[in-house]
Amino acid sequence: MKNKLFLKFILEQEVDVSDEIYQKDFEGLTYKVNWHVLGAIGYQIYEQNKYTYKIGENLEDPDATLTFLTMEFVDQLIAREKLLTRVRRSEGGYHLCRYDLFISTRTTTKDVNAQMLIAKIPFFRWVVPSFGASRVSKPLQSVETIEIKSSRPIEEEEIESLVLKMLSESVDVEDEKYKKDFKDQVLIVNWEIGEISAYQIFEESSYNYEYGKLHDDANLTLVIDNLNFTKRFFRKDPTNFAPGLDSDNNFVIYVANPLVKIQFKDPNTYSFILSKFPVIGAINQRRPITEQKEVRENFGGYIPVNIPLGEFENVVVPYQVFERFINKASNIILRTCPCRERGNCQNHAIELGCIFMGDDTFNMAVSEEQAYIATKEQALEHTRKAIDNGLIPLIGRNVEEAEGAGVKDTGHFLSCCFCCPCCCVGAKAAEYGTSASRGSDGYFKRIEGLEIKTDPAKCVGCGECVEVCILKAREIVEGKSSLNSDYCVGCGRCVDTCPNGALSIEIEDPKYIDEFISRLKSIVDVEKQPKKIRI
Repeated sequence: MKNKLFLKFILEQEVDVSDEIYQKDFEGLTYKVNWHVLGAIGYQIYEQNKYTYKIGENLEDPDATLTFLTMEFVDQLIAREKLLTRVRRSEGGYHLCRYDLFISTRTTTKDVNAQMLIAKIPFFRWVVPSFGASRVSKPLQSVETIEIKSSRPIEEEEIESLVLKMLSESVDVEDEKYKKDFKDQVLIVNWEIGEISAYQIFEESSYNYEYGKLHDDANLTLVIDNLNFTKRFFRKDPTNFAPGLDSDNNFVIYVANPLVKIQFKDPNTYSFILSKFPVIGAINQRRPITEQKEVRENFGGYIPVNIPLGEFENVVVPYQVFERFINKASNIILRTCPCRERGNCQNHAIELGCIFMGDDTFNMAVSEEQAYIATKEQALEHTRKAIDNGLIPLIGRNVEEAEGAGVKDTGHFLSCCFCCPCCCVGAKAAEYGTSASRGSDGYFKRIEGLEIKTDPAKCVGCGECVEVCILKAREIVEGKSSLNSDYCVGCGRCVDTCPNGALSIEIEDPKYIDEFISRLKSIVDVEKQPKKIRI
């Protein structure tokens, strides 16, 4: 009975078809959605000026099918309690996952992110690759829903056996990586697992542990109060881990637990389209992992290529801008492109991915499969190759990107991307997401004073500029290229592509590029900071 009541709750969510955003989102579009809630079925049809639904029937040819895998959190949804949820990619589609807190951490100093200490612990090597996917989530390793048990202890004897096995077998002091990680360093780790306690001492040439006791001088404490995932963790069963920060900026590890299976008729559809459906807001109650205690400004923008701006006249503007920051950066991390990994890009190499700079990047756990700490020379060569490859440079501060990877952004984390129109998360949001998510607001800003103009006499309406526009800001109107300036971010890709020279970039004042850099430098500092403790 509860499944039918919940389906009724889903389908009868208030939909305001007169809402301007709703009408823009479904302009010229009819979208059909089937629902399966553990035996109860129904459907929805979204149209520009109409919303219909029916309980007890499914449509024969839906655009999307959403299937509930568990009823466990239904009461919370009906009560509109806040849940931490994310849509994650999986084989054959997507899953809406609830993020359950698994491990919380404490360190003896706030200057060191626990993520970096955890990355040194040999047992965590299989978990660390989950920490690096900040902008675009890694695909689910498994779509198994993990049953959440409310009572404890949960087979405590087996957990004790697994913990003892981890303590006694997980360390090889002759391993070269182990020696390198603990060269001239001692790391003491406490474990608090329900009623179980233990500690480990890692040193360059030795390893010791004691079960049933905590160490008074531990550098790091790992706390597991939620025992539902403990056996899976210590057995190294496929589990979907995700990094984060709690309200006190302590590093935490979540488990992404699949709750709703999402399948699209078109397998190339991105999950951003779900944001168009008002009812999804009642289920996907996404909120930041960190409840912000202070406002930290995001700022950034695309840097157009080959235009004369200020002191950068007659040079490749993006390279010069990136070079300014790279040459001053205290630490540089090069990462493969998560967007192209996700989209299985056939047009551009995944190796031409992101650059992260500044002191806050010292707290990133680097997975060898995805990223490495780079020299300035390597970063400059990476930038040059990406620009030569036709990728669109994007540079700025994005707090969510850092904290999504479990790193507190203190104003020393600069993100640099090289976007392709086929896979870029911004491009996909523009193509599939709501009309409100498009344009040069928020993080995707157009440099002030920059304008792209069209010469109607030269434009033949070939549409090549429409094809390459990353945020779908162009269309052909009456045989000529037309630009919606509200959506344009000024990347200049259309200008480079036009075969007839009908498009051009103009800027009101050459000083705007310098002001852009000055503004960026005022909110993110990539230089080495004093008294920064790094382990």
